[in-house]
Amino acid sequence: MNEITLKASYIQWKNPIIGQPTRPVKDHYYARRIVAIVNGEERQFRFLSAEIPLEATEEDMLATIEELLQSEQVEKEKEEQPTNAE
Repeated sequence: MNEITLKASYIQWKNPIIGQPTRPVKDHYYARRIVAIVNGEERQFRFLSAEIPLEATEEDMLATIEELLQSEQVEKEKEEQPTNAE
């Protein structure tokens, strides 16, 4: 289990119609950048709108970061496993 503390959250907006002005409305929600302290180390995370909704609460953000960290740990363990090349 990781110790995670949210430090900041920034919403990124992008108009789906190129050339039109961007506004802070749900249709223009593009991504979220989260700055968090994970086990005493400051890290930045970026999630697209498909990964975390605009209405996400702090608990949702923490759960999403925890899932990402767990998947990173699994990938790291797979890379560290020796292959049986004989």
